[in-house]
Amino acid sequence: MAAQIESEHFSIDIDNTTGAIVSISSPRSEGDMNWVSSPDNAPWQPLGSRWGSGYVDLGADFLHRAHWNNPSVISSDHTSVVLEYKLGALIIKVSRSLKDDGKTFHESYSFNNAGTEDLDLDGPQGTSIAIFTPFNDHYPSTKDALQRRAHAHVWANGGSNAWVKMTQMGGHRPDLGLVVTKGSLRGYSIESRDRITMSNTRGVFLLHPVIGKLAPNEKKTIEWSMFWHNDWDDFFEQCAQLSNQFIHFHIPCYTLVGDEVAALQMTGAVNEKTTVNGQSVVYEGKGCYTAKSHTLKGSIEVKTPGIEHSARVYLNRLESVEELVASRVRFIIDKQQVYDPGTPRDGAYAVFDNQAQLISSWDTDNDRNLGRERVGMGILMARWLREHPGDDKARNSLEKYYNFVSEELQDQTGYVLNGPGSCEKRLYNWPWVMQLHIAVGLTDLDTTGIDGDESPLERFEKTMESFYNEGGSDLYPIGLPVLESLRYLQNFGTKNLLERAKELFLNHGQRILNRGVDYPPFEVNFEQSIVAPAAIMLLELYRFTRDPKWLNGAELQMKTLLRFQGKQPEYRLHDIAIRHWDGYWFGKDRMWGDTFPHYWSTLDAVALHHYSYVKADEASKRRADGIILGNLALFAPDGSASCAWIYPLSVNGRTGHYKDPYANDQDWALNHLLYLKQDDEYCQKGHEKTFMDKI
Repeated sequence: MAAQIESEHFSIDIDNTTGAIVSISSPRSEGDMNWVSSPDNAPWQPLGSRWGSGYVDLGADFLHRAHWNNPSVISSDHTSVVLEYKLGALIIKVSRSLKDDGKTFHESYSFNNAGTEDLDLDGPQGTSIAIFTPFNDHYPSTKDALQRRAHAHVWANGGSNAWVKMTQMGGHRPDLGLVVTKGSLRGYSIESRDRITMSNTRGVFLLHPVIGKLAPNEKKTIEWSMFWHNDWDDFFEQCAQLSNQFIHFHIPCYTLVGDEVAALQMTGAVNEKTTVNGQSVVYEGKGCYTAKSHTLKGSIEVKTPGIEHSARVYLNRLESVEELVASRVRFIIDKQQVYDPGTPRDGAYAVFDNQAQLISSWDTDNDRNLGRERVGMGILMARWLREHPGDDKARNSLEKYYNFVSEELQDQTGYVLNGPGSCEKRLYNWPWVMQLHIAVGLTDLDTTGIDGDESPLERFEKTMESFYNEGGSDLYPIGLPVLESLRYLQNFGTKNLLERAKELFLNHGQRILNRGVDYPPFEVNFEQSIVAPAAIMLLELYRFTRDPKWLNGAELQMKTLLRFQGKQPEYRLHDIAIRHWDGYWFGKDRMWGDTFPHYWSTLDAVALHHYSYVKADEASKRRADGIILGNLALFAPDGSASCAWIYPLSVNGRTGHYKDPYANDQDWALNHLLYLKQDDEYCQKGHEKTFMDKI
């Protein structure tokens, strides 16, 4: 090692060849948690993308990516190290030191133009300069993730108000935080995502500083401090103490509807001269300033005199949630339903390519076929029809679709096909078809004449029995309709069928209860949509049975689940769970990298919704509603939609920060919106005396 910087709070190891950091750890913590990716915990990571290495676009002579990774050490001791890199006329000086009696670790990156001509480091995509910051956010296995890995909640699009909160996946504290103390960040990118690393890593992170144009002999700097903390409140408090340009935003909701007033409460680097999109702020006392407006939306600039760069927050605004759902329903009917009489495809809901303005019939991969996640469109249609029984277009569309599912996605035993004609077993598909049968059963849809002439109730029973006969009790199923099924059977089933469903669900729940946080791997080793189904199932069992063991088990699941959520001041990110592979598997462009928002993050909303009812917790209800509203960014007013918002500025060098062109499986967000709305209505009618009776 060229240097080891250490105190009783920090231990930092630096590679003697590249000058990159290969380990950041806390001597005070238990275990061997390294908070950065290194040869030991991420051996697949390229040598040139270790922490503190980077690149800059110096033009064609440098192939547009000149990397700094071969330094000369200027000085070092046990508390600091200074390294220098030279790339043509650009000199990069990296300084690292412990401050505040060793409690904080400080990094500074200075860029100096030693040449005689201007250097423009501000490319059109904002990615012409990058510092590698490979946070240890990987899922080799559940046990390893819960012990040795951390969720990286990155806020790099906030300009001068940029930070990263790392949260240890298993809740073993302290956690590591980073706050920018000088300069500004434009965003972040992801690299090293491919068919080798697959879905079990978020890849390598790159932070993009705002440097811009450097005149001869001009120098600009980006600096940040790292520190240990315990929770979000502690994190934000320390950010404010360490950075004189940090702003903590208190925003009730990041997605506004109609003429709702946006209320931005701010503490930290704000004063009476601060402006929000040019508007003055109002002092509320206790260091808090507020900006209110009916027009605030999109990118909002917060400028405080004396701070070189501005901060940014992002709000979304919708005209009407009801109109948005109505437009989406109409779009599905008009553009995403297959009309091909006499063929097995007739009536199916399909993936739509917003670029070609056609159903993508040429793309037949499993994640784009006529079954699987696309069933969510059918459930949405049924929930919509339940609320709008006079919508004849929706009724006719759903009749055709339900016929398609009953004849082409299931056989007479209730077995759910992976797609028309495919008997490949994928147990995730069964709960969605179960949901469809219930949702259709709750409408007045005429299902006579459909293959087998069975009622939705009979089809539900067959699907449920088939699911458990095929091994469903070992799955952590996304969307298993436990509470909705049991209520449905209470009203429309027989006593024997209700008891049978309870038996199956209770046995399944007991398996999940027994395992605790020992989650089995499924399509990804460890992910939010493994933990969320466990929390939801236990909460739904509690709501139906009132047996406290289910609530006790759910509390443990909720703690693990909520660590996937960040608190960035942006509607696509705030409380939205980390997901980072869906763009590749479900999108047209097959882009890896973070997908914010992603519709399965609304599983967290379902869990928080149930939790709010059993705990009489208004804050959880508001949080659930905020997650649902955040996901409405996936839908446009004309009813078109995208299956994934690729959030990073770039992924593997490809331009990001855009909606993927495919409308594929995002309608689960709207399905959950209507499900939670209908559950609220059920409780408000007095069918369940819980949360609504206490507020």
